[in-house]
Amino acid sequence: MGTMSPGKRIAARGRVGVRLLVLCVWLVAGGRGFGQAKTDGKPGTQARPVFTEADAVRVLDQMRQAFESHNRSRFLKLFDTRRMPGFAVFRDEMDEFFETYHSIRMNYQLTQVTTDGEFGGLMMNMTLEAAPSEAGTPGVRRDVQARFLLAWDGKGWKIADLAPRNLFKTGS
Repeated sequence: MGTMSPGKRIAARGRVGVRLLVLCVWLVAGGRGFGQAKTDGKPGTQARPVFTEADAVRVLDQMRQAFESHNRSRFLKLFDTRRMPGFAVFRDEMDEFFETYHSIRMNYQLTQVTTDGEFGGLMMNMTLEAAPSEAGTPGVRRDVQARFLLAWDGKGWKIADLAPRNLFKTGS
């Protein structure tokens, strides 16, 4: 190898310095390209965002709209079918609930929002009123403190569990 002239050595050091600077900036940015979303390490997935009060309100408003429009499938899309224990039983209970009641109103007061690892949680005071579809069936009014556990599915927050589980049961 030949020796470098002092001018070439300075130029080479300058290029190395620029490369180191770019590498440091890249590492500080989390090793991803500028403007890209942070991922959880799996190709093609985005990291879940932190569950916020705005997320809780969004999910609860979607639930209220599904009830008020009497749209069972829209309601069930709010739930994480893979993570929710006993989802098939819950789905059947909701089928019965939507068949039994036609005019459903839901009001809520959000009291707490939390995040724990990959899950979000909310507590609320909820009032559920429903008018029967057939004469002779009593209407329902429930005032309960409800808790929802939510999980990020890559697109949005879905309800993974709720308490009390009999909240939407007919005849309770």
